[in-house]
Amino acid sequence: MKHQFGAPIAPSSIQKEAEGAQAGCEVTLLERIVGELGLASKRPAVLIGSGQNSVAYEFAGMILRLPRHAGAERDLLREAAALCAVRQLIAVPVPDVDVRRIDGQLVSLHTKIAGMPLTDLTGLTIHAQKVLAADLAAFLKALHSVPTASLEFQPTEAPSSEWRRLLAQCEAAAFPLLSHGVVTHIREDFADFLTMCDTLPSCLIHGDFGSGNILVDHGRLSGVIDFSGCGPGDPAYDFASLAAGFGDRFADLVLEHFALDTAVRHRMRFYRMTFPLLDILHGIENHDPEALHAGVNAFAM
Repeated sequence: MKHQFGAPIAPSSIQKEAEGAQAGCEVTLLERIVGELGLASKRPAVLIGSGQNSVAYEFAGMILRLPRHAGAERDLLREAAALCAVRQLIAVPVPDVDVRRIDGQLVSLHTKIAGMPLTDLTGLTIHAQKVLAADLAAFLKALHSVPTASLEFQPTEAPSSEWRRLLAQCEAAAFPLLSHGVVTHIREDFADFLTMCDTLPSCLIHGDFGSGNILVDHGRLSGVIDFSGCGPGDPAYDFASLAAGFGDRFADLVLEHFALDTAVRHRMRFYRMTFPLLDILHGIENHDPEALHAGVNAFAM
């Protein structure tokens, strides 16, 4: 779960490169990184993603990511450790990440995995959706079965401590931007959740199992990326991410392969409510008005 935020790391260098504004520089940060990694090629690096947490390039069949802020750096290091634990225990391809620091910038490099990021369900028939849903269910079952003891990192605090910290951040920064009625409901939901979160089932979860992190090739799951939020957690969090990214109807096709009770679905609703709160906090912390407005607008609907 991505509840950590930090000061931007070299934001001007990354942002200018993402926008193509380094044309007048003799040697850009990206060029220095490419040279250090020994990826000399006549083909230029292609910007393939510029999100809240990192900038991603494709270069010579490799994927290069540059985290934008301190929280994203911590997530990247966690991701590398988590992938070491899960790679040999699941059948679906996942990145084999090489992490290093170049000119003060933490970077990750891995071979490109076949397939395209699934961002929506456009063009997929109901039959194709069911086939893909079965693939996703099989992946989640395998991931959720990986022993958490195999991780190099272990939780140092109870889940309630992390959620109370998130609530405190919301009280200070997000709630002043929302209506009184919305804030009242959110506080009530948090109060109910905090009474039980330390007793919830825990397994290894992806932590951001939604749009853009699922790779598909010819309608079948071909890989999963971005394990930066991977760690011990409630499996309902992954189900909630899936529903938030692709809608309840598709999520239900995946959940047909699990035996879920109403308590799991109730927690899914709680987790989905927190996602726009995280957008608001990220927008404030990292001066990202798009994320901020998206989070606020989610509560105005």
